[in-house]
Amino acid sequence: MRLAVGMVLLGLLLGSGCARVGAAPPPAESPTAPAAAAPSAPTAPSAPAAVAVAPTSVRASYSIMSGAVGPYWVAEAAGLWRQHGLDVELILISGAPTSMAALMAGETQFAVAAGDAVLPVQAQNPDVVAILNTNVGSTHRLMVAPDIQRPEDLRGRRVGVNSIGDGSYALLSKAFPHIGIDPTRDVIWTAVGGGNAASYVAGLAAGSLDAAPLTPPNDLAAERQGAHALLALADLDLPTAGLPAFTMRRTIEQQRTVVEAFVAGVVDGVRRFKADPALAKAVLAQKAGSSDAELVDWTYTVYGGQHSTERPFVDRAKVQAVVDDLAASQPELRQVPLDRTIDTSILEELDGKGYLPRP
Repeated sequence: MRLAVGMVLLGLLLGSGCARVGAAPPPAESPTAPAAAAPSAPTAPSAPAAVAVAPTSVRASYSIMSGAVGPYWVAEAAGLWRQHGLDVELILISGAPTSMAALMAGETQFAVAAGDAVLPVQAQNPDVVAILNTNVGSTHRLMVAPDIQRPEDLRGRRVGVNSIGDGSYALLSKAFPHIGIDPTRDVIWTAVGGGNAASYVAGLAAGSLDAAPLTPPNDLAAERQGAHALLALADLDLPTAGLPAFTMRRTIEQQRTVVEAFVAGVVDGVRRFKADPALAKAVLAQKAGSSDAELVDWTYTVYGGQHSTERPFVDRAKVQAVVDDLAASQPELRQVPLDRTIDTSILEELDGKGYLPRP
């Protein structure tokens, strides 16, 4: 029983000072990791002086508990945004539709959510803008019940998503046709609610779900309880819009220095996440509510490597490929004006100041 409880807790992971924006941050000591074990982050390239930003409180959300959010958690834990003059309250708002509603209403200034799932929102409101994407490539595996051995065995089975229209739904709707499954007729979409993978892992173990898309460490947690991977979505080589950070066009126009400070803090978070494994693993374990070394190490191995980038530009060509892939079933996505809904100008300015590593 203790092992099962620990695994469900691990399912929760799924995957103020003032300083100048653009200045290289000094190393910040983690409140969660032992100081002796955490190596210092490398010094960022020096950048030209930028306009000072007074300490400003902002709210940022993430829509799902996943190791892919790790760089944001590290930025919060290590006080990296504070070094750029921001006091960021980082909160979970489950599901892309709900998190986007909060962003558009002004309840948050930034939101991290699956890009595929946000496209329908941007078709209705092109002032929802993707400004960066730290997550490169899909890390999902489709975990299934033991008796599902082939893709055709999915027909008539219950597939878990947090809510209809969320990131998992968009991801699998795109993937299923490539394995001969019609997402509108062949499977039973089962909404479990929430923004974490605990319900997926528990549902697979209890038999109330037959399949669910999981990222590290939750795929491994589900595997321990009897599920197995039918496929790794990366093997399908599908286009993905990643896990971007979004803001409103009005925020870019009216509070550009705040947006620049937020973006610089995220870049710092990726750099620190990669360079400081002790801190990163401590934060991942804290968010999981457990310190199962095998699962934490697996999560860090995946997200501390090539799946997180210190040059987090939104790839317009990949987003266009996602639109093209989904437009057959969601023709309204062809209305998304990518020239307006993607804005990398902040990153380009930081890059020009030498703040990003060279490609």
